[in-house]
Amino acid sequence: MSHVQTLGTPCLRAFTRAVPASLAAFYTIDDTLSARDFQLAGDARSTHDLYLERYRHLDPLQPGHCLQTGRQVLLLDEGLAFQSEARNRRYQGFLRQHDVVDIAEVLFHARGRPVLGLSLLRRSEHGRFTRAEMATLQSLQEMMQLAVDQRPPALQHAEETLSPSPALTAREAQLAELIRHGLSNKAMARELGIAPSTVKTHLDHLYRKLGVANRTELVSRLYL
Repeated sequence: MSHVQTLGTPCLRAFTRAVPASLAAFYTIDDTLSARDFQLAGDARSTHDLYLERYRHLDPLQPGHCLQTGRQVLLLDEGLAFQSEARNRRYQGFLRQHDVVDIAEVLFHARGRPVLGLSLLRRSEHGRFTRAEMATLQSLQEMMQLAVDQRPPALQHAEETLSPSPALTAREAQLAELIRHGLSNKAMARELGIAPSTVKTHLDHLYRKLGVANRTELVSRLYL
């Protein structure tokens, strides 16, 4: 188990003790700004499985969106500003189905980009996050960031010598994730609220950047 993965359990414990949450998930963030390697707390499994299967691409608090704000602690309402009303309605419908009334996202950075994240979900029994609770989350984020910054030298060297995928823009990361889930160009255009021709332009650039010729090679390059 890596130094990063060992942070998951104490991080979940510390944050949920300080600020109550109905569900929580700790995850790593790869070079495409996609969340992966989830560790869950609470009765989150069924909700999380449905999220990954049908709603992940609609999540307004994806790392790419959060990165654009320049902040490390965000609420659901702040993330909704990055998406169309149609996408938000679909995602909020999923949340209502599971009685989720608010979400706080906490990110941890290394080398200028997010590498770890924490999602705290509140059901109606807990209500929405208060200003005081957000201040507590911010303080905990700063403490946890120190642990991320102080990872062992051997791990730092290994990270620096890996051959990473080229950095993707937020839009390219969104498209890559939708391709991973098998959406067509037209379906991606509807999901993102852009023209199919714009999707094609982004994909052509993405293929060139990654040195791939088709969707199968793209998924293999980024996710396998």
